[in-house]
Amino acid sequence: MKKLALGALFVGLTACGGGSDKTGVVLTDSGSGGDGGTGVCNPLTQTGCNAGEKCNWIYDQLMPTVVGHIGCEADGAVAVGGACGNRAVGPDTCVKGSECVSGECKAICDHQGGAPMCDADHACVRYQNLFVDGTTTIAGVCDPGCDPLTQDLKVGTNKIACGSTMPALPDKGCYGYDEYSCSGAAPTVAPAVAVTLTDRVAPAGDYLNACAPGFMPILISETGSMTGLCNGLCAALETDTTQPGNEVGDPLALAKNPTGAAAAAGNATCTAGKRGSAADGAETCRFLWIYNVDDAGMLAITDYTDKIGVCFARTKYKYDSNGDGTLTATDANTRPAARSRSAPPVTLASTTTRRTSSARRSPTRCSPTSRSRRATRSTSARPASRARAS
Repeated sequence: MKKLALGALFVGLTACGGGSDKTGVVLTDSGSGGDGGTGVCNPLTQTGCNAGEKCNWIYDQLMPTVVGHIGCEADGAVAVGGACGNRAVGPDTCVKGSECVSGECKAICDHQGGAPMCDADHACVRYQNLFVDGTTTIAGVCDPGCDPLTQDLKVGTNKIACGSTMPALPDKGCYGYDEYSCSGAAPTVAPAVAVTLTDRVAPAGDYLNACAPGFMPILISETGSMTGLCNGLCAALETDTTQPGNEVGDPLALAKNPTGAAAAAGNATCTAGKRGSAADGAETCRFLWIYNVDDAGMLAITDYTDKIGVCFARTKYKYDSNGDGTLTATDANTRPAARSRSAPPVTLASTTTRRTSSARRSPTRCSPTSRSRRATRSTSARPASRARAS
């Protein structure tokens, strides 16, 4: 179990709609609940069914809670990537080896790293209420990879806003922690509401994609709170006394605002109207990777490890400034990153569970290159579920 100094990590997130994280992000496919046995077939190997059948997740009811099970159903004809309509009770229309999620047929994959695997342009993602056996998720689906700052798809002819029909009112967003993929943007609310769920605003629910595109529920509202908020994803830079201007993020990096037509330079900073807000004082763009270190101290190295940060409202979080091993009202607020080299050492005062599995983590350890990065450990506030909703 990893100890945090500031108690700001909103632990464990679920995602509503699809997203990425081959190491274990779970998504919610529109609804809550859902629990069923494996029956007689295996969705990964597609064994256990008769000829002309496939092994899929079958919804038994959608209201008042989602209930389903893994079982055999008639094979469909819609190929991966094709439209399969809204979620419904009974069999879907997708071909064998794929599942209808968020209105699209998506390839079934093994989120533990076995076969079948997604290609390099997709990520295997677990969804809430999908392929569940008791409390265990048996399989995931392949969601398209994307850039969390620009919100562009990795591949395709319509890359802007994860392929949304209306980029200025997107219904899809790019979400994840160390790997990123597209899923519905806060699918439990209307798109007009979803785009307002920006920095320091309450998310639409307890799931990974519960905020506007470019924002995720990562941090608690303040030290001592259990309430999570949406936080802006920014382009982080090394910050110290020699380069204090880097604290808000890279002003040259491209990023797309939720209601913007396309990505533009300057949008990846923790300033009001960009990825930050002014409601709770000045913010720092802190590297996100520090919150992705698992309980064994391991970190998966990706293209975004040394690029993506989270907007951090310094005045809302405290550190153990008097060194007594506890966080109290008399302790000081966290300091600007430019002053962190002279800040007192952070004492580990609270605990938070990170990833429960490190089976697919890279053996490479990523050590902080500055004291300012080490200080960020204390402020992580990951939500209670890492699943997505659709």
